[in-house]
Amino acid sequence: MTTHAFRTIESHTAGNPTRTVLSGVPELAGDTMLAKMKDLESNHDWVRTSLMFEPRGGSVMSGCVVLPPCDPRADIGVLYIEASGHLPMCGHDTIGLVTVLIQHGLVPAAEPTTHLVLDTPAGLVATTAAVKNGRVTSVTFTSTPSFLYAADVCVPVPGLGPVPVDIAWGGNFYAIVNASDVGLDLTDPKVGRRILLAETIRESVNETVEVVHPELDGVRGVTHVQFIGPARRPGATNLCSVVIRPGGADRSPCGTGTSARTASLVAKGNLLVGEPLVHESITGEIFSSVPIERVQVGPFPGVRNKITGTAFVTGTAEWSIDPDDPLRNGFLVM
Repeated sequence: MTTHAFRTIESHTAGNPTRTVLSGVPELAGDTMLAKMKDLESNHDWVRTSLMFEPRGGSVMSGCVVLPPCDPRADIGVLYIEASGHLPMCGHDTIGLVTVLIQHGLVPAAEPTTHLVLDTPAGLVATTAAVKNGRVTSVTFTSTPSFLYAADVCVPVPGLGPVPVDIAWGGNFYAIVNASDVGLDLTDPKVGRRILLAETIRESVNETVEVVHPELDGVRGVTHVQFIGPARRPGATNLCSVVIRPGGADRSPCGTGTSARTASLVAKGNLLVGEPLVHESITGEIFSSVPIERVQVGPFPGVRNKITGTAFVTGTAEWSIDPDDPLRNGFLVM
C-alpha cells in the first residue's frame, strides 16, 4: 500500500477551526449531496476520522469536503465533517469555506461582493461574501429552513430535576437551554462540567422526545446542545455556548445553532422577522442573524435567516496517511 494524501486549507471562524479538504477523498456514490454524505459515512468514514481525530485534529475539529455540485443551480458541492460525525449543514464551516475559496482563487471573485451557492446535504445555501482588496471581510449565508420542533420540553437531569428545553432545527437539531436553569456560568473558561451536562441533556432529550426531520430522510435526533446566558459584549443579544459531540465546546457562536435559536425565538413571539439577533461566543466574537421570511417545513412553521460572520485563513497543509501507522485513521482522548 502507498501513503494516502489529502490537501487542505485551514481557517478559523470566531476561533473554531475549519479544515477545507480539496483532494484525496474517494469518489462518492449518490446523485444528491445527502446521498453522498451517507456514502461517505457508511463506506469511507476513515476519511473523517483521519482528518478530524487526533493526531491531525481534535474534539472540536470540523471540516468541509469540496465536491462538484449535484444540483446544477449550485456553484460548489460540500459535505460537512467533524469529530462528532457527519452533518447536513454547518454555519461556521460555511463561512470558513467561502473565505478560503475566494482568498485562494479557487472560485471567481468580485468586489465588493461575491455570490456563491452551495449544494449541501441540507439543501441549497446561498452565500454572499464582502470582499475588499482580495480579502473576505465577512460572509453572509441564507440558512436552510429553520423551525422550532418542540417548545419548553421538560427533560430529567440527574441532580437538577426537570429542565425546560426548546428543540429547534437550524441545519442540525439543537436542545436550547438557559444556562441559569442548570447553574452554569458561561463566562467560566472551564468547560468540563458544561460538556458533561450537555451530554446528559442530549441523551435525556433523545430518550424523551422522538426528533425526526419531516423532509430530510434519515435525519433524526438532537446532536447539539446550546446554552444561553447574558451577553458581555456591547450590542450582543446573548452569550451562547454550543457543546458538540463527542465532547467539545464550540469556540464560535455556531451558525446552525444561531439559526435554530432564531427560529425558536420567532416561533415563540420573542423576535420579529427583520429584527436582528446577535450571538456572542465564548471567544467574544459574534454572529448576527436576521430572519428574512417565514416558511413551512412539513407541519412546522419556520423561517429563513441571514447569518453573518468572519473567518481567517490560517494555513495550508498536505496530510499523509501512512499504511504502516497503527493510528493512521485517528483516535480521540476525552
